[in-house]
Amino acid sequence: MGSIYLGLDIGTASAKCLAVDEAGRILTFAQHPYPLSHPQQGWAEQDAEDYWRGLVEVVTQCVRACEQQGRAPAEITALAMSTQGDTLIMVDESGRPLAPAISWMDTRAEKQCRGLLAETGKSFWYRNTGIGLTALSSACKMRWVAENAPALRARLARFCWVADFLAARLCGSFVADVPSASWTPLFSAAQRRWSEPVLRVLGVGRERLPEAVESGMVIGKLVPEAMAALGLAPHTKLVAGAFDQAAAAYGAGARARIRSVLSCGTAWVLYAVSSVPLMDEREQVPVCCHVTPSEWGMVLPFPGGAVYDWLRSGFQSGTAKGVGRAEPLVFIPHLYGGLSPDWRTESKGSLLGLTMAHTYEDVEIAVMRGLTFEAKRNVEAAERLSGGIGSVRMVGGAGKNETWAQMIANALGRPVEVSEWVESACYGAAKLAAGECAAEWEGAQAVREFLPIPSEVEREERDYANYLRCYEALLRLYEREEWAKRGGN
Repeated sequence: MGSIYLGLDIGTASAKCLAVDEAGRILTFAQHPYPLSHPQQGWAEQDAEDYWRGLVEVVTQCVRACEQQGRAPAEITALAMSTQGDTLIMVDESGRPLAPAISWMDTRAEKQCRGLLAETGKSFWYRNTGIGLTALSSACKMRWVAENAPALRARLARFCWVADFLAARLCGSFVADVPSASWTPLFSAAQRRWSEPVLRVLGVGRERLPEAVESGMVIGKLVPEAMAALGLAPHTKLVAGAFDQAAAAYGAGARARIRSVLSCGTAWVLYAVSSVPLMDEREQVPVCCHVTPSEWGMVLPFPGGAVYDWLRSGFQSGTAKGVGRAEPLVFIPHLYGGLSPDWRTESKGSLLGLTMAHTYEDVEIAVMRGLTFEAKRNVEAAERLSGGIGSVRMVGGAGKNETWAQMIANALGRPVEVSEWVESACYGAAKLAAGECAAEWEGAQAVREFLPIPSEVEREERDYANYLRCYEALLRLYEREEWAKRGGN
């Protein structure tokens, strides 16, 4: 009898589960959606119980599918989770949610963010955690609860995030994996432990936070209630996983100075691994703990799939096949502000150089090239900080477009691998569940390689230099507009 490992991804829009055998082969996959609500402007909430219900649904679907393939539930020996990062859940003594989970997307705490930054200074948060403080940070939401929800605060026993909330339901212990803990603004990535200076500022006792253990460590066996709900055997273990970007990078084979991963989803994220804890002097590159105790991750998010989807859904549909006939356009893809590597949120989406000769295909190519150049900017930022990030492996939708994959290889001037496995976060969680058994799984992953074309590399370099000039010029314009809005002269 062989072993089966379950890799779960408890994301923002849905729960997913991948069943993988001892050789790294995918047996089955299940997905279950759940809603996100916006009761007020800037708020984004979810019913935390939906995470549990979604987990139960996808696991039981995979168990049934494995049985149909002649594999018994007893062969499932371990599971691990990839979870959305920094979504805050407040629970009572029994671990039951006291209020809806406050999503990482929620911006209600802008006032509290300004207050904390005024109190500590901007550098305090990056120096102590490796991540800058924004209104999206759960630390600001903790301060919002303290100032705006006294009844909730009085009943609050502990703060949870998705990883430890579900670990408590599965095993009876509030335990978070170190990468997930490090993607909160309360954890020191460099020291791989909760940051005492941050806890003092927030007035949060250590007893209200989960224990943090390294990815791949066994958290425990499932409690009887969880076993019954999931249809799993008594020997099934929960293994510590990682937050989604770290899990996806691990699933796609990210390795320090050898391979980085470009995840092409709603947002694009460049994830590069380092064997030493890094600190960006510019305080711009977020740094987290990776899935092994001796590695750290650089996480650089920027506009991606949402921008391309905006073009395709709002305008004439088509598929760009190559370079257009007219003069190349310049597209700055900051439809919701500039994110990594320089976090210039005042920047806006901009299309430059239009003439009557341009077609929809020219615009589509410009959008693809704009996102490609944002990837190049982030690769350069990661290499400035780490000294080298190796080759780039793409996972997600953009890799299915060969024109785009080749464009990225040309712009980066290095080989680009495209993984044919879309669910890298689930696969990374399954690898963590399997432990040492997953050492040989790398060969099971199907990839295609795109090599840079020398003549195209030269052209992309010229276009990239022009892109940077346009970006800087427009940024000065948008900075002046932002200053005027705030009453400047």
